[in-house]
Amino acid sequence: MRRFHAPSPARALPALLVVVSSFWLEACKGCRDDPDTIVPDETPPEDPHDIGQYLSMRTMPDGSPAMAYYDRTKGGLSFRIGTMKGEDMTWAEERIDGFADDNGLDSGDRGKYASLAIDSAGTAWITYYDAINGALLYARRDGANKYTKGIADVGGGVTPNAGLFSSLQLDASNNPVVAHYDRYKGQLRIAHWKDTSFVGEVVDEGTDYIPPDGSEEEPKEANVGSFARLLIHDGVEYIAYYDEANGDLKLASGTAGNYVTVVVDSEGDVGKWPSMVHTGSELMIAYQDSANQDLKLARGSGTNWSVETIDSGDFRGADSEIFLNGSFPSILYFDGNENNLLLARNDGSAWSVDTLGGADAALGFHNETISSGGKRFIACYDYTNRTIWFQELL
Repeated sequence: MRRFHAPSPARALPALLVVVSSFWLEACKGCRDDPDTIVPDETPPEDPHDIGQYLSMRTMPDGSPAMAYYDRTKGGLSFRIGTMKGEDMTWAEERIDGFADDNGLDSGDRGKYASLAIDSAGTAWITYYDAINGALLYARRDGANKYTKGIADVGGGVTPNAGLFSSLQLDASNNPVVAHYDRYKGQLRIAHWKDTSFVGEVVDEGTDYIPPDGSEEEPKEANVGSFARLLIHDGVEYIAYYDEANGDLKLASGTAGNYVTVVVDSEGDVGKWPSMVHTGSELMIAYQDSANQDLKLARGSGTNWSVETIDSGDFRGADSEIFLNGSFPSILYFDGNENNLLLARNDGSAWSVDTLGGADAALGFHNETISSGGKRFIACYDYTNRTIWFQELL
């Protein structure tokens, strides 16, 4: 478990948007993994309220930033589009699912593990978790405040509980593809849009952990697929994910009905919070070494991988978000010791680490980044103020 300390002085950049809230909550156990462990000191006020967990950010065809996220106060899924006016960004919010209906009845807790993708025509697809029914849901934005919603996958088992860690991408035909974790079965699943609905399948059933002879460790039943992250490159679907039973970072690659799985890193307990980028010649995966609380990076393809530790400071590496700065990788991630948002950059010869924020608020949860109009923007969940922190990366 990561420690939670009061933020220490750090270099903070001016945020384009900060919606201030007046309450403070206890630390969460994790970021993408289990924010439900947050215990409030007081009931969140109606307005402003707690928004921004499970943040997913993309760009509209005109370059405007768009976000999908979980409204924890209301237990619903929201979507917003930003418009730059001078030096300020204004946001138009749309409430999609899980909010009280016209009769004041709560329609359910929906919107965790949100993942957003937007096609070239501006159609937004969002996948998310139905915590009441244990299902993976989808919403397609057909216009302002107009959504088509349905079930994307229910996984397996007598009591379904799938849709956690949903990760959505669009294929070459602009059809949505979503990887997710079936908690009930302990399996990695993927669902593809076919004509008018999604068709799901198991990608990896995992293997049991058998301790070596003479070990005092207990065997563990197979459990794979948490922290799933999907990337589609040149028609190939790549899914990075955590093998909890064996403590490994795994990668599945292929297409519907035909996936090959490999172990990328098995040294210690590794593989949480993976994020990926493809350079055109190799795949890069940023992730956390949970045993040592370090940020790591794997490069390669197939069964050939090189692994390096990027940051071995205290409680580093959660909520990684890797992107290319030119031809070199950069990684956003969380400093769980100081509650800061960090950025590691590579210049082709060495890595440097900067603190982007955290002096005035606990930042670095659910990190996201986009490139638009020649500028790069970053966003994350502001744990102190319970809102979304958004700014240009200078």
